[in-house]
Amino acid sequence: AAELVAKVCGIENVVSEMEDIVGEVDGVIIADDTTMEHQRRAVPFLQAGLPTFVDKPLSPSIEEAEGLVKLAKRYDAPFMSCSALRYAKEVEEFLAEKEKVGEILTGSSICSGDLIFYGIHALEQLYVCIGPGIECVQNMGEEGRDIVVITKYDGRKFVLIVYREISYLFQMNLYGTEGWWEVKVEDSDYFYSNMLRAFLKMVETRELPFPPEETLEIIRTLVSARISARRGGEKVFLTSEGS
Repeated sequence: AAELVAKVCGIENVVSEMEDIVGEVDGVIIADDTTMEHQRRAVPFLQAGLPTFVDKPLSPSIEEAEGLVKLAKRYDAPFMSCSALRYAKEVEEFLAEKEKVGEILTGSSICSGDLIFYGIHALEQLYVCIGPGIECVQNMGEEGRDIVVITKYDGRKFVLIVYREISYLFQMNLYGTEGWWEVKVEDSDYFYSNMLRAFLKMVETRELPFPPEETLEIIRTLVSARISARRGGEKVFLTSEGS
């Protein structure tokens, strides 16, 4: 099976053990395999100092995610993990014109699917627009129908909605002092290729495209939102979960 995939994709070399590619490649992409255990395959490559991309979500565990970031720093391995929607054309269009809405005061972001596995898409597109600094979350929904109030340290509140039963979409509304803006992400070819360009630039320059602390804050937010739902909508502070 591996030989067939390699032939179709134009890959010259096939190895029996993944560690065998160390010394033969310039960078590594750990693709998601839907088990949310794919991130564990990154360890030998980070230890080798190789530029490494780990597909979203980095981990469903805050502690494991923090451990991988620490490992990358320890071995000076350029590292990135994110939703491709960070690089969506529609998000870039908003960021280029964001002064038209003034100061962003509130907003919402919605998608279908599981809170952590797919909710990261809706959260990451929002996060890029509002920046870091999430203090706490409160999940007012339920498993599979998550409605998460996100509170930032500056007091602003945003809503993340992730519903398994709704049709496929990635949509966001942002409201400011001068106007409002709707972001509806539809060009998947663009955001995937744009993300890969960011990875290739990291391989070439060994410079990170964004701080890994942003990835960790996104993971903490999603995991804390799930904890909040399981605690009946209790407010959960990000500093109280994980290290």
